Amino acid sequence: MIIMFHRRLRIFFPNILLCIFLLFGGLIGCSQTTDTKTTESKKNNEEVKRMPDKKTEVTLGLPSRRNTSYLPIYIALKKGYFQKYNLNVKLTYVQGGVLALRGLQTGDFHLISSLPESVITSVSEGASVKLIGTLDNQSMYSIYVSKDIKNLDDLKGKNAAGMVPGNGTSIQLEYWLRKQGLEPNKDVRIIYAGDNTERLQTVQQKQAAVTILSPPTDLKAEKLGLKRYLMRDVLKTYNHNMIVTSDVMIREKPQVIYAFMSALSDAIAFTKDEKNRDEAIKVMIDEFEMSKADAEKSVDFVIPALADKGKINIEGLKWAMDTVKKANITKKNVTLDKMLDERFYAK
Repeated sequence: MIIMFHRRLRIFFPNILLCIFLLFGGLIGCSQTTDTKTTESKKNNEEVKRMPDKKTEVTLGLPSRRNTSYLPIYIALKKGYFQKYNLNVKLTYVQGGVLALRGLQTGDFHLISSLPESVITSVSEGASVKLIGTLDNQSMYSIYVSKDIKNLDDLKGKNAAGMVPGNGTSIQLEYWLRKQGLEPNKDVRIIYAGDNTERLQTVQQKQAAVTILSPPTDLKAEKLGLKRYLMRDVLKTYNHNMIVTSDVMIREKPQVIYAFMSALSDAIAFTKDEKNRDEAIKVMIDEFEMSKADAEKSVDFVIPALADKGKINIEGLKWAMDTVKKANITKKNVTLDKMLDERFYAK
């Protein structure tokens, strides 16, 4: 029996050692796999954080010419930040984000600015584009109510002027109405009037009692004596003017995208620096041909919303995703990884 016991021990212990070896080896293998993935990810991130070797022309599509929210872009042009990073940026203006997105996909633009809702809808329909940054992380919209509305309850039975169905502008208008306890198309009828100027006209002509406006049209509304409500007071997290590029650009010219975001980061930092306020106001006056008083108001409205380094507020992006889904603009689910690439922020 003693002999048999020793034999069993000789068989048993090597088996245990073999199991331990295999288990330990497996853990090492897993660790090496994880480390390899981490290394590859870091390498991939570092690969895009380089500047173009030579001067590169970049076409930036903007959905509006008169949008004071674009102040950092004009600052970057005036101060030479794009040139600093070997870019020659040319601006092209189109009527609305839908046309800008179409131009991005056809290769007419390398980058564009757009409301997040338009991008979410486009990606859900198969567009190969990505959000890479934002100019601002607060809404740049304001709600304006007719002078004869003394109490917001008086809006019941009235019209509200939106842009077009499913557009981010109209979505925010409806969101604001709900926040006031007013159900769109039940308490307040939504009519679609087009861009800022047309929406303001509908209120002037008493076709609507409330609308939503962005700078600098908001200044005209103020002069008309309309009552103002800031969207950022009810919508705390939002990315208004987002920077978008195509998957082709990300794949073929990542250094150009990184250079653009680096220049934008410098321009935002310059604009937010109090000692540069007078220069920012001058750029506003020159670009938008406005009075000094209006330029000062616009600068003071834009600056608090600017996003450091152009970093996207993820909670704000999730809000836009949820709102698009609830509005039944698209029935397809879109995940963050399908439309977001945050590798291009400046170091």
